[in-house]
Amino acid sequence: MKNPRSLLAMLIIIAVLSFACSFDQLEPGIDKNKFAKLNAAALSVKASIDAGASYAQVIDKAEILSGEITAMNDLAATKREKRLLKAYSDLLAIYRDGLLLWKYREYFPHLAPERKGRIYVAQDVEPIVAKYRFSTESHVYGPTGQIWKSIPADSIPIVWNNAADQLVIIKNITNY
Repeated sequence: MKNPRSLLAMLIIIAVLSFACSFDQLEPGIDKNKFAKLNAAALSVKASIDAGASYAQVIDKAEILSGEITAMNDLAATKREKRLLKAYSDLLAIYRDGLLLWKYREYFPHLAPERKGRIYVAQDVEPIVAKYRFSTESHVYGPTGQIWKSIPADSIPIVWNNAADQLVIIKNITNY
């Protein structure tokens, strides 16, 4: 044995790395049964969007998802369960972003029929535009000279794609 200190240091490093690698396995997991209704509610929103359901139907599904998230707030016990609940909350936020854009897409043609296919960027839509980095188009309202912005109506599928990505994250957390 050339250097007992380096051997001891190497053994300590190996022990620490072994402990760190197995630490996640020591943490309690996720009770999938506890999250079954929440998962079903999340998938129901996606299914209704994919099936071309009406705005009102998707809103109803999103409200059910919101209720399930609220019900789980006190039931998530482990760090993994809390992380999973946060992922579902993030999913709901994405769905709400898409629903708000959808609402303005439906409302906008009544304000400016010549801008059909565009979504008016109202004050409550601005954070969504920034979050998803949508490009805007500026317009001038003739009678007042007021400048207003819009985004393409096809921005909504981008939000739905983000929701699908979030569902993959949820699946990965669940299967960890």
